[in-house]
Amino acid sequence: MSLRLPTRTLVPVVVLAVLGGVVATFMVARPPSSAVDDSPSVVRPKRATPAPVKKPVKAKAKVPVQTAKPAAKPKPVAVPAPVAKPAAEPVDDSGLPKVLSAALAHDRVVVVGLYDPDSPVDQLSLAEARAGAKAAGVGFVAINVFAEAQSRPLVELLGTLENPGILVYRRPDAIAARFSGFADSETVAQAAANALR
Repeated sequence: MSLRLPTRTLVPVVVLAVLGGVVATFMVARPPSSAVDDSPSVVRPKRATPAPVKKPVKAKAKVPVQTAKPAAKPKPVAVPAPVAKPAAEPVDDSGLPKVLSAALAHDRVVVVGLYDPDSPVDQLSLAEARAGAKAAGVGFVAINVFAEAQSRPLVELLGTLENPGILVYRRPDAIAARFSGFADSETVAQAAANALR
């Protein structure tokens, strides 16, 4: 007679045996650092070390320190303030800018080119005005409309200044021609030649 256990009974037994083996393995293989130490620990107090005994220090005799008397501060020497030179007047007696009146003292007719130094069109107009003055054989002066010392006297005389602009002056202080905007060298030379008549 053979003893046969039913399969249904055997499966739960095998599963329980495997689980028990796994749990036992983890319990035995656990590292010692994670183990809880239930043994009481004895803490012994450290012995107090006596403080070193300081030897008495002999007091040194105090030597009086001589403090130097502060030297008398030198009195500041009064320096005379520089005498301000009067600013040179940018205009002459007739109200023209001095740069223009100086050119009129040299030449009977002077072409004045009014320009903005940051404008390429004004630079081109200025070159044409200079070429026209040279072709007519007259003087030439370039005046930056933003240079207040030179342009303000002309603004006071003429009201407004256009840039680019061309002025043709005849000695002593008469304006012979005025161009607003760009003017080519031939136009400027003709106006200067007419002013010479």
